[in-house]
Amino acid sequence: MRQFLVFMLFVSLLFIPHSSFSKQANTIDELAEMYNVEECSDCHEEIHDEWKSSWHGKSIVDPRVLRTWRTFIKRGLDKEMERKDLKDWCLPCHLPQIKDASYDVGKQISNLIVIAVDDADGAKRESAKKELSKLNINCLVCHGYKELPRGNFEPGVLYGPRGEQDPEEATHEEFKTIKSDFIKTSEFCAQCHHGCPKGMPSSVCSSLYTGYIEGYVVGGGTETCQDCHMKETEEEYKSHKFPGIFDEDFVKEGVALTLDVRTTNYFYHLEDRVVPAIVLKIDLTNKAGHDVPHG
Repeated sequence: MRQFLVFMLFVSLLFIPHSSFSKQANTIDELAEMYNVEECSDCHEEIHDEWKSSWHGKSIVDPRVLRTWRTFIKRGLDKEMERKDLKDWCLPCHLPQIKDASYDVGKQISNLIVIAVDDADGAKRESAKKELSKLNINCLVCHGYKELPRGNFEPGVLYGPRGEQDPEEATHEEFKTIKSDFIKTSEFCAQCHHGCPKGMPSSVCSSLYTGYIEGYVVGGGTETCQDCHMKETEEEYKSHKFPGIFDEDFVKEGVALTLDVRTTNYFYHLEDRVVPAIVLKIDLTNKAGHDVPHG
């Protein structure tokens, strides 16, 4: 019996995510250091610069996110739960590495969000935003933690669309780069841009991914999220700007808008007078792979 229990314990350890053995961060600085990607810019400067200015690089400090979370914290968490519980609600997608932090870090982030939006002292608001800007969706999140189910990625391994399936030696000095087919799929993006239980239709849980599947794929569409939002650059790498609805040139590719305008007059009978007016004919076509707008 004892041998059986020891065997079962050993087997169970095989299924514990690698992150379970990692040191848990208790401060924002500790978490930021655990997922520090500044060294990536040594070899991938252009990609790093694109990412840094993207919405992924501002997944916490985007003004819309901060204001929305402030309201959720004050009207939701403060009344029904605790500020530390932000770790279980918004942060798993806006900051997936929060899995490696304590609930106290969730509370620290919540407190800073409220200060960044509501504090009467402008210097305090800016200081809070600066502290929060240390956290974002970065290289190690997409090329590491989010690459394999439940975050069971190997230590010393990064995943990308190129390279070998199982290189014998480290591609870089300190880690291997393993080729991944999953990272090129829309299902990879759906890990955060879906958020609904598997199989739930968009009529019940509307998301970018359900809109993409039901409005594009079922109609014969074959392009992935990456085909549109990570187009190949002249330097032959995938762009990491991740353009969306706030990029005017990108929107023009996904939405066709034509206006036919003519002037006219109409008789306003309540005041017995003729009023100048215009007649508009608007043709709006969605050429994107999902509902527009969406987020």
